[in-house]
Amino acid sequence: MKKLIRCKACGYIMAEEKLGDKCPACGVPRDMFEPYTDPMAESRRRIISFHLHPIAVHFPTSFAVAVLVFTIAIFFFSGPAEELLICTTKVMALFLPLLVLIAFLVGLIDGKIRFRRLGHSHILKTKMLWGSLFFVLAVALVLLVWLGGLGSTLLISVAVALAAGGVACSVVLALLGMQILNAAFPG
Repeated sequence: MKKLIRCKACGYIMAEEKLGDKCPACGVPRDMFEPYTDPMAESRRRIISFHLHPIAVHFPTSFAVAVLVFTIAIFFFSGPAEELLICTTKVMALFLPLLVLIAFLVGLIDGKIRFRRLGHSHILKTKMLWGSLFFVLAVALVLLVWLGGLGSTLLISVAVALAAGGVACSVVLALLGMQILNAAFPG
């Protein structure tokens, strides 16, 4: 295992052999570093190194954005292009709840591995609420496009609103995730 060091000034942690003359994060001299022992067990660290949650969250985000763009595009096309956009939107919307659910479950596993307890973190609780809302919006979108269709301006507008809500949930979830990205992990 690499020997880790931590900057006393800013808390930046890095491998000792990569340290130059100063901290790459805040610029203080090399002598401001101290030895650091990672409190996380190697088995937990190995699981986290797969980055399953960060990878999994890109799929529902991408699908939500694509559904939003395609649904808006329906307003501007007619004939075969409109039919193609509607079909594409329906197929992508069909997969969206599944992708949100997978990202949600992987997020729960990731949170449990990283923080041991999910219920003690306000940010994780908030992420669970926003993830649940994203799932509900995705299911509503599927029901709308598959049962209601996209045959009227009103239905297309509702689909745009649901897709936009999904994108908004993705943005909020990403911002919350960034807040805990470099959190210190319990041992």
